[in-house]
Amino acid sequence: MDNYSSEELIKYIEKFKEKRIMVLGDLIADRFIIADPERLSREAPVLILKHQQEKVLPGGGANAAANIASLGAEVDLLGVVGDDLAAEALNEELAQRQILTAGVFKDQSRPTAEKTRILAGGEQIVRQQVVRVDKVKSFDISPELQQKLTSYLKENIAASDAVLFSDYGNGIFNQNSTAQFVEAADAAGKNSAVDSRYQLDQFKGAVIATPNLEEASAIYGEDLKTQAEVEKAGLKMRKELELKYLLITQGGDGMTLFAPGDKIDHITAANFSEVFDVTGAGDTVVGTLILALAAEAPVEIAIRIANYAAGIVVRKSGVASVTASELIREVNKNDS
Repeated sequence: MDNYSSEELIKYIEKFKEKRIMVLGDLIADRFIIADPERLSREAPVLILKHQQEKVLPGGGANAAANIASLGAEVDLLGVVGDDLAAEALNEELAQRQILTAGVFKDQSRPTAEKTRILAGGEQIVRQQVVRVDKVKSFDISPELQQKLTSYLKENIAASDAVLFSDYGNGIFNQNSTAQFVEAADAAGKNSAVDSRYQLDQFKGAVIATPNLEEASAIYGEDLKTQAEVEKAGLKMRKELELKYLLITQGGDGMTLFAPGDKIDHITAANFSEVFDVTGAGDTVVGTLILALAAEAPVEIAIRIANYAAGIVVRKSGVASVTASELIREVNKNDS
């Protein structure tokens, strides 16, 4: 891929296991119900599915944390869950991945954010998502919980090499809390990456943000359809959002980095022709990116490593993650 050799990228990937990343975000329990179709119901024109399997996987900010842990780094996760069975299942999954959860606090006023996907299909075919049911309360967390998160971040950030803010609009980040979080990361001299679904403008002063094309269009105020439109918008947005870097991810069209001095770096998508499932790909990109920056990779190399990680995860079903060995193999395979 372009002018960077596989050796240049791999030397930073090999440093991942030495790093520790703090992830502060909206935590989601991604529940998957897997079933086989049996027949049409007599009650309504719907399929009757026979339950086969059920599992809960880390979603939202927890998925970003799982991606970083899968790449070999230590993860200190901060967030809020309810006092319920979904939180227990999520915590079990996080523990299996050896993700630190001392910064995860219970909120008695809301359930754990949960997204339930029902997948159907026979043994010999790829299972398809039939429906998704969300159980999410989006109001702001209490001042007490905000203070707990802020205190934990300030007291423990020195032990981490970088910080990732993962905002799914579920109440962790608001006008008051977000500025405190970003300022704390800056005061500690840590790189901070932002993945914000709806309110990127609250994260002014962060090091890098990674909106997708749809999110960037919403922030800019008009649909970005051509590369020229993306570049015009990106140059303006980076300055207005007071970011050091802005990375707009564009699915099959790759990703574009905006850097100081109005520098623009566009790279094509890695293996987009083999896409199977884009679920969670954004978490993979931002998680790999902040880990590469923590490993002291130049941002131009960090985005290429993240691009390869995205090229792997979109070939996997559901909310998936990437290992460092998979990433190294992918880099070597595509070196030419």
